Amino acid sequence: MERVNPPRKVAERPYRGESASKRRSARSGRLTKALLNLVQELGIGTLTVSVVCERAGVSKRHFYEQYDNLDGLAEEVLESSFSAASERIASSTHQPTDGASGGFIAAAVEAILSTFDDARMAKLYLEAAVNRGIRDAKDRAVAKFVDSMLGVLTANSSPDPRAKLTAHLLIASASEVVAKWLDGDIALSRREVVACLVAIGSDGARRIGDGNFGTAAAEMRSNPIQSRGIRY
Repeated sequence: MERVNPPRKVAERPYRGESASKRRSARSGRLTKALLNLVQELGIGTLTVSVVCERAGVSKRHFYEQYDNLDGLAEEVLESSFSAASERIASSTHQPTDGASGGFIAAAVEAILSTFDDARMAKLYLEAAVNRGIRDAKDRAVAKFVDSMLGVLTANSSPDPRAKLTAHLLIASASEVVAKWLDGDIALSRREVVACLVAIGSDGARRIGDGNFGTAAAEMRSNPIQSRGIRY
């Protein structure tokens, strides 16, 4: 990503009757659209602030008044999408109670699917791996989504680290799978994808809710075929 010393940020005043915050919001929208379109057309590796600004019709000065670099813009785009997914889940009529988490997990899966229904967003998510800054931004966005899910699945403000591990595994993996499916890499119908992810997610949600994560030794001993060659 292009890195330069950003101009000093200055206070904005109303212009032609339009507030500074409204103008910033409009610029952010144009930059978001330009970023996603260019990722879809060219991929992340070739993008620079200059290219994105030219497509968006936004000056570099205005860009740097809002973001330090393209990583910052990408992070805002990803966080906004996951926040929207969190809101959809929170507003769902299905909430996990007494182990009956199937409906809640289905709502979560649909929320993730909706996030990546935009092929441009799916490509941004998948290609984030090739750019360290955007990969870190993606990881932070996923971490916030994981925390919001844990807040629903457990009332504990300091959940078991194994609960966080399980939630992160479920969310990160589901997001990756959905993005790959939308990219045509997985030959399943939408219904089949949802059913598979709900089955896996429900088991994980049950473990998080019950605090029952078992132990590798105990579970492997219960299956002697899988435990061959493993010492405890």
